[in-house]
Amino acid sequence: MAKIRSLALPDIPKLKRMISMISNMNSADAGFGYKSYVPFPLNLINRLLPLSCKFAPDSYIAIEDDKICGLITLKSQERNPQSWRISKLFLDENGYDTGRQLVSFAIAKYGAMGANTFSVKVDENHEELLELFSKGCGFRVCASEQLWKMTEFKVGSSNLDKGFFRPFKDADADAASSIHNDLIFPHFRYSLAKNPSEYENIIFSGLHKTSYFKYVIEDGSEHAIKGYFCIQTDDNENFTLDVDLVSAFDGYLEDVINFSISQIMMRRKRFNLYFLNKKYQTNGSKTEKFLSENGFKNVKNQIILVKDYYKRVAEDERYTKPAIAFSEITRKPAFKI
Repeated sequence: MAKIRSLALPDIPKLKRMISMISNMNSADAGFGYKSYVPFPLNLINRLLPLSCKFAPDSYIAIEDDKICGLITLKSQERNPQSWRISKLFLDENGYDTGRQLVSFAIAKYGAMGANTFSVKVDENHEELLELFSKGCGFRVCASEQLWKMTEFKVGSSNLDKGFFRPFKDADADAASSIHNDLIFPHFRYSLAKNPSEYENIIFSGLHKTSYFKYVIEDGSEHAIKGYFCIQTDDNENFTLDVDLVSAFDGYLEDVINFSISQIMMRRKRFNLYFLNKKYQTNGSKTEKFLSENGFKNVKNQIILVKDYYKRVAEDERYTKPAIAFSEITRKPAFKI
Protein backbone atom coordinates (compact mmCIF):
# COMPACT_ATOMS: atom_id res chain seq x y z
CA MET A 1 0.00 0.00 0.00
CA ALA A 2 1.30 3.43 -0.95
CA LYS A 3 2.00 6.18 1.57
CA ILE A 4 0.04 9.39 0.97
CA ARG A 5 1.22 12.85 1.96
CA SER A 6 0.87 16.48 0.85
CA LEU A 7 2.73 17.62 -2.25
CA ALA A 8 6.01 19.39 -1.44
CA LEU A 9 8.28 21.55 -3.57
CA PRO A 10 11.07 18.89 -3.93
CA ASP A 11 8.44 16.54 -5.43
CA ILE A 12 7.85 18.71 -8.50
CA PRO A 13 10.81 17.48 -10.65
CA LYS A 14 9.98 13.82 -9.87
CA LEU A 15 6.33 14.43 -10.61
CA LYS A 16 7.07 16.07 -13.95
CA ARG A 17 9.23 13.10 -14.96
CA MET A 18 6.45 10.70 -14.05
CA ILE A 19 3.87 12.68 -16.03
CA SER A 20 6.14 12.95 -19.08
CA MET A 21 6.25 9.14 -19.24
CA ILE A 22 2.49 8.70 -19.14
CA SER A 23 1.12 7.98 -22.59
CA ASN A 24 -1.82 9.90 -24.11
CA MET A 25 -1.14 12.90 -21.90
CA ASN A 26 -1.93 16.21 -23.53
CA SER A 27 0.35 19.22 -23.31
CA ALA A 28 -1.79 21.01 -20.73
CA ASP A 29 -1.58 18.10 -18.29
CA ALA A 30 2.11 17.55 -18.94
CA GLY A 31 2.70 21.19 -18.08
CA PHE A 32 1.85 20.57 -14.43
CA GLY A 33 4.60 22.16 -12.39
CA TYR A 34 5.37 25.21 -10.39
CA LYS A 35 2.23 27.07 -11.52
CA SER A 36 0.03 24.40 -9.93
CA TYR A 37 2.04 24.17 -6.74
CA VAL A 38 0.99 26.41 -3.85
CA PRO A 39 4.28 27.71 -2.40
CA PHE A 40 5.35 27.47 1.22
CA PRO A 41 4.12 28.74 3.67
CA LEU A 42 0.80 29.35 1.88
CA ASN A 43 0.34 25.62 1.27
CA LEU A 44 0.81 24.87 4.98
CA ILE A 45 -1.63 27.61 6.02
CA ASN A 46 -4.19 26.45 3.43
CA ARG A 47 -3.85 22.85 4.62
CA LEU A 48 -4.65 23.77 8.23
CA LEU A 49 -7.66 25.97 7.50
CA PRO A 50 -11.27 24.72 7.69
CA LEU A 51 -13.04 24.12 4.38
CA SER A 52 -14.85 27.46 4.44
CA CYS A 53 -11.54 29.35 4.66
CA LYS A 54 -9.40 27.47 2.14
CA PHE A 55 -8.15 29.74 -0.64
CA ALA A 56 -6.23 27.31 -2.89
CA PRO A 57 -6.42 23.71 -4.17
CA ASP A 58 -4.84 20.90 -2.13
CA SER A 59 -2.60 18.27 -3.75
CA TYR A 60 -1.52 14.90 -2.36
CA ILE A 61 0.90 12.33 -3.72
CA ALA A 62 1.18 8.57 -3.29
CA ILE A 63 4.68 7.18 -2.70
CA GLU A 64 5.67 3.54 -2.95
CA ASP A 65 9.27 2.29 -2.69
CA ASP A 66 10.48 5.93 -2.57
CA LYS A 67 8.86 6.55 -5.95
CA ILE A 68 5.96 8.90 -6.71
CA CYS A 69 3.23 6.79 -8.29
CA GLY A 70 0.25 9.13 -8.21
CA LEU A 71 -1.14 12.60 -7.50
CA ILE A 72 -4.58 13.96 -6.74
CA THR A 73 -5.68 17.61 -6.59
CA LEU A 74 -8.94 18.87 -5.12
CA LYS A 75 -10.46 22.31 -5.40
CA SER A 76 -13.72 23.65 -4.06
CA GLN A 77 -16.55 25.02 -6.11
CA GLU A 78 -16.43 28.81 -6.00
CA ARG A 79 -17.74 29.92 -2.60
CA ASN A 80 -19.20 26.48 -1.82
CA PRO A 81 -16.88 24.72 0.64
CA GLN A 82 -19.21 21.71 0.93
CA SER A 83 -18.73 20.81 -2.75
CA TRP A 84 -15.29 19.70 -4.00
CA ARG A 85 -13.99 18.70 -7.42
CA ILE A 86 -11.17 16.35 -8.27
CA SER A 87 -9.37 18.53 -10.79
CA LYS A 88 -6.23 16.42 -11.35
CA LEU A 89 -5.43 12.73 -11.06
CA PHE A 90 -2.11 11.39 -12.37
CA LEU A 91 -1.28 7.70 -11.99
CA ASP A 92 1.75 5.68 -12.99
CA GLU A 93 1.42 2.44 -14.97
CA ASN A 94 -0.79 -0.17 -13.31
CA GLY A 95 -1.95 2.52 -10.93
CA TYR A 96 -5.58 1.43 -10.53
CA ASP A 97 -5.18 0.52 -6.85
CA THR A 98 -3.13 3.65 -6.20
CA GLY A 99 -5.84 5.78 -7.78
CA ARG A 100 -8.53 4.14 -5.69
CA GLN A 101 -6.42 4.71 -2.57
CA LEU A 102 -5.85 8.40 -3.40
CA VAL A 103 -9.52 9.07 -4.12
CA SER A 104 -10.65 7.21 -0.97
CA PHE A 105 -8.12 9.18 1.09
CA ALA A 106 -9.32 12.52 -0.28
CA ILE A 107 -13.01 11.72 0.23
CA ALA A 108 -12.46 10.45 3.77
CA LYS A 109 -10.34 13.48 4.70
CA TYR A 110 -12.62 16.14 3.28
CA GLY A 111 -15.84 14.33 4.16
CA ALA A 112 -14.73 14.33 7.81
CA MET A 113 -14.13 18.10 7.54
CA GLY A 114 -17.68 18.77 6.32
CA ALA A 115 -17.72 18.29 2.53
CA ASN A 116 -20.88 16.54 1.32
CA THR A 117 -20.46 16.38 -2.47
CA PHE A 118 -17.47 15.29 -4.57
CA SER A 119 -17.43 15.43 -8.35
CA VAL A 120 -15.14 14.81 -11.28
CA LYS A 121 -15.46 15.47 -15.01
CA VAL A 122 -14.07 12.74 -17.26
CA ASP A 123 -13.84 12.64 -21.05
CA GLU A 124 -16.39 10.15 -22.33
CA ASN A 125 -13.68 8.27 -24.27
CA HIS A 126 -11.48 7.71 -21.20
CA GLU A 127 -12.89 4.29 -20.29
CA GLU A 128 -10.20 3.39 -17.74
CA LEU A 129 -10.77 6.54 -15.73
CA LEU A 130 -14.55 6.16 -15.88
CA GLU A 131 -14.22 2.61 -14.57
CA LEU A 132 -11.88 3.73 -11.78
CA PHE A 133 -14.34 6.29 -10.44
CA SER A 134 -17.57 4.37 -11.03
CA LYS A 135 -16.57 0.82 -10.10
CA GLY A 136 -13.47 1.39 -8.00
CA CYS A 137 -14.47 4.48 -6.00
CA GLY A 138 -18.26 4.32 -5.85
CA PHE A 139 -18.99 7.45 -7.90
CA ARG A 140 -22.24 7.48 -9.86
CA VAL A 141 -22.61 8.76 -13.40
CA CYS A 142 -24.70 11.86 -12.86
CA ALA A 143 -24.85 13.93 -16.03
CA SER A 144 -22.86 15.21 -19.01
CA GLU A 145 -21.57 18.45 -20.50
CA GLN A 146 -20.53 19.41 -24.00
CA LEU A 147 -17.96 21.93 -25.17
CA TRP A 148 -18.63 23.53 -28.56
CA LYS A 149 -16.13 25.67 -30.45
CA MET A 150 -17.18 28.48 -32.76
CA THR A 151 -15.75 27.64 -36.20
CA GLU A 152 -17.72 30.14 -38.25
CA PHE A 153 -18.35 33.73 -37.28
CA LYS A 154 -22.07 34.40 -37.68
CA VAL A 155 -23.81 37.57 -36.55
CA GLY A 156 -27.55 37.50 -37.08
CA SER A 157 -30.18 40.16 -36.63
CA SER A 158 -30.79 41.05 -33.00
CA ASN A 159 -34.16 40.48 -31.35
CA LEU A 160 -33.15 42.07 -28.06
CA ASP A 161 -32.05 45.65 -27.61
CA LYS A 162 -28.65 45.99 -25.90
CA GLY A 163 -30.47 47.76 -23.11
CA PHE A 164 -31.65 44.35 -21.91
CA PHE A 165 -28.05 43.40 -21.06
CA ARG A 166 -26.21 44.80 -18.07
CA PRO A 167 -23.23 43.76 -15.91
CA PHE A 168 -23.95 41.32 -13.09
CA LYS A 169 -24.15 42.64 -9.52
CA ASP A 170 -23.97 40.63 -6.29
CA ALA A 171 -27.61 41.54 -5.67
CA ASP A 172 -28.47 39.37 -8.72
CA ALA A 173 -27.00 36.21 -7.18
CA ASP A 174 -30.32 34.85 -5.88
CA ALA A 175 -31.99 35.25 -9.27
CA ALA A 176 -29.04 33.73 -11.16
CA SER A 177 -28.89 30.65 -8.93
CA SER A 178 -32.68 30.20 -9.13
CA ILE A 179 -32.59 30.25 -12.95
CA HIS A 180 -29.75 27.72 -13.02
CA ASN A 181 -31.37 25.37 -10.49
CA ASP A 182 -34.84 25.54 -12.06
CA LEU A 183 -33.38 24.42 -15.40
CA ILE A 184 -31.80 21.28 -13.93
CA PHE A 185 -33.73 18.02 -14.26
CA PRO A 186 -35.08 17.23 -10.75
CA HIS A 187 -33.08 14.01 -10.28
CA PHE A 188 -29.80 15.90 -10.85
CA ARG A 189 -30.69 18.91 -8.72
CA TYR A 190 -29.27 17.82 -5.35
CA SER A 191 -25.80 17.19 -6.76
CA LEU A 192 -25.59 19.99 -9.33
CA ALA A 193 -27.57 22.87 -7.83
CA LYS A 194 -25.68 26.08 -6.99
CA ASN A 195 -25.91 28.43 -4.03
CA PRO A 196 -26.31 32.18 -4.54
CA SER A 197 -22.89 32.70 -2.94
CA GLU A 198 -21.27 30.82 -5.86
CA TYR A 199 -22.30 33.65 -8.17
CA GLU A 200 -21.02 36.54 -6.09
CA ASN A 201 -17.98 38.40 -7.36
CA ILE A 202 -14.63 37.32 -5.96
CA ILE A 203 -12.68 39.83 -3.89
CA PHE A 204 -9.39 40.81 -5.57
CA SER A 205 -10.55 38.98 -8.72
CA GLY A 206 -7.74 40.66 -10.65
CA LEU A 207 -5.23 38.52 -8.77
CA HIS A 208 -6.85 35.27 -9.93
CA LYS A 209 -5.67 33.30 -12.94
CA THR A 210 -9.17 33.11 -14.42
CA SER A 211 -11.03 36.26 -15.48
CA TYR A 212 -14.84 36.34 -15.34
CA PHE A 213 -17.14 38.74 -17.21
CA LYS A 214 -20.69 38.33 -15.92
CA TYR A 215 -23.95 39.72 -17.30
CA VAL A 216 -27.70 39.41 -16.82
CA ILE A 217 -30.70 39.90 -19.07
CA GLU A 218 -33.20 42.13 -17.32
CA ASP A 219 -36.76 42.75 -18.43
CA GLY A 220 -37.23 46.37 -17.41
CA SER A 221 -41.01 46.26 -17.71
CA GLU A 222 -41.23 43.48 -15.13
CA HIS A 223 -38.05 44.38 -13.22
CA ALA A 224 -37.15 40.71 -13.47
CA ILE A 225 -33.95 38.91 -14.47
CA LYS A 226 -34.56 36.48 -17.33
CA GLY A 227 -31.05 35.18 -17.87
CA TYR A 228 -27.47 35.03 -16.62
CA PHE A 229 -24.31 34.38 -18.62
CA CYS A 230 -20.61 34.40 -17.91
CA ILE A 231 -17.56 34.69 -20.17
CA GLN A 232 -14.40 33.26 -18.63
CA THR A 233 -10.80 33.01 -19.81
CA ASP A 234 -7.46 31.87 -18.42
CA ASP A 235 -5.23 33.29 -21.17
CA ASN A 236 -7.20 36.14 -22.80
CA GLU A 237 -7.30 34.12 -26.02
CA ASN A 238 -9.66 31.20 -25.34
CA PHE A 239 -13.04 32.26 -23.96
CA THR A 240 -15.80 29.99 -22.63
CA LEU A 241 -19.43 31.12 -22.56
CA ASP A 242 -21.81 29.67 -19.96
CA VAL A 243 -25.47 30.67 -20.39
CA ASP A 244 -28.64 30.15 -18.34
CA LEU A 245 -31.90 31.47 -19.79
CA VAL A 246 -35.41 31.02 -18.44
CA SER A 247 -37.46 28.79 -20.72
CA ALA A 248 -39.45 31.68 -22.22
CA PHE A 249 -36.17 33.34 -23.33
CA ASP A 250 -34.60 30.29 -25.07
CA GLY A 251 -35.12 31.99 -28.42
CA TYR A 252 -32.71 34.79 -27.47
CA LEU A 253 -29.62 32.56 -27.24
CA GLU A 254 -28.29 33.99 -30.52
CA ASP A 255 -28.55 37.50 -29.07
CA VAL A 256 -26.56 36.42 -26.01
CA ILE A 257 -23.83 34.92 -28.19
CA ASN A 258 -23.63 38.02 -30.41
CA PHE A 259 -23.49 40.31 -27.38
CA SER A 260 -20.72 38.13 -25.85
CA ILE A 261 -18.71 38.29 -29.07
CA SER A 262 -18.99 42.08 -29.09
CA GLN A 263 -17.73 42.24 -25.49
CA ILE A 264 -14.77 39.98 -26.25
CA MET A 265 -13.87 41.98 -29.36
CA MET A 266 -13.59 45.10 -27.22
CA ARG A 267 -10.68 43.37 -25.49
CA ARG A 268 -9.21 41.19 -28.24
CA LYS A 269 -9.70 40.96 -32.03
CA ARG A 270 -8.45 37.39 -32.49
CA PHE A 271 -9.84 34.77 -30.11
CA ASN A 272 -11.43 31.35 -29.78
CA LEU A 273 -14.96 31.12 -28.40
CA TYR A 274 -16.27 27.97 -26.71
CA PHE A 275 -19.80 27.32 -25.50
CA LEU A 276 -20.54 25.09 -22.49
CA ASN A 277 -23.76 23.13 -23.02
CA LYS A 278 -25.14 21.53 -19.86
CA LYS A 279 -27.02 18.40 -20.93
CA TYR A 280 -28.49 18.02 -17.44
CA GLN A 281 -30.66 21.08 -18.02
CA THR A 282 -34.09 20.95 -19.63
CA ASN A 283 -32.99 23.09 -22.61
CA GLY A 284 -29.77 21.11 -23.24
CA SER A 285 -31.05 19.30 -26.35
CA LYS A 286 -32.50 22.48 -27.83
CA THR A 287 -29.20 24.31 -27.26
CA GLU A 288 -27.26 21.45 -28.85
CA LYS A 289 -29.42 21.66 -31.98
CA PHE A 290 -28.96 25.44 -32.20
CA LEU A 291 -25.16 25.22 -31.87
CA SER A 292 -24.84 22.49 -34.50
CA GLU A 293 -26.78 24.61 -36.99
CA ASN A 294 -25.07 27.94 -36.29
CA GLY A 295 -21.33 27.63 -36.83
CA PHE A 296 -20.26 25.64 -33.74
CA LYS A 297 -18.48 22.28 -33.62
CA ASN A 298 -18.66 19.80 -30.76
CA VAL A 299 -15.07 19.33 -29.53
CA LYS A 300 -15.48 17.62 -26.15
CA ASN A 301 -18.01 15.55 -24.23
CA GLN A 302 -17.52 15.09 -20.50
CA ILE A 303 -19.23 12.76 -18.06
CA ILE A 304 -19.89 14.21 -14.60
CA LEU A 305 -19.50 11.64 -11.83
CA VAL A 306 -20.63 12.45 -8.31
CA LYS A 307 -20.31 11.01 -4.83
CA ASP A 308 -22.60 12.51 -2.20
CA TYR A 309 -22.52 12.64 1.56
CA TYR A 310 -26.17 13.33 2.21
CA LYS A 311 -27.08 15.85 4.86
CA ARG A 312 -29.18 14.78 7.78
CA VAL A 313 -32.73 16.10 7.48
CA ALA A 314 -33.44 18.56 10.29
CA GLU A 315 -36.08 17.23 12.62
CA ASP A 316 -38.94 19.34 13.93
CA GLU A 317 -38.04 20.12 17.52
CA ARG A 318 -41.55 21.28 18.39
CA TYR A 319 -42.56 17.74 19.23
CA THR A 320 -41.38 16.10 22.46
CA LYS A 321 -39.56 12.86 21.87
CA PRO A 322 -39.68 10.07 24.44
CA ALA A 323 -36.55 8.67 26.02
CA ILE A 324 -35.53 5.29 24.61
CA ALA A 325 -34.00 2.35 26.43
CA PHE A 326 -33.09 -0.81 24.53
CA SER A 327 -31.52 -4.01 25.69
CA GLU A 328 -31.35 -7.20 23.67
CA ILE A 329 -33.63 -9.89 25.16
CA THR A 330 -31.82 -13.01 26.26
CA ARG A 331 -33.60 -16.19 27.34
CA LYS A 332 -32.14 -17.44 30.60
CA PRO A 333 -33.64 -19.84 33.08
CA ALA A 334 -35.31 -18.11 35.99
CA PHE A 335 -33.74 -18.47 39.44
CA LYS A 336 -35.87 -20.22 42.04
CA ILE A 337 -35.60 -19.16 45.66
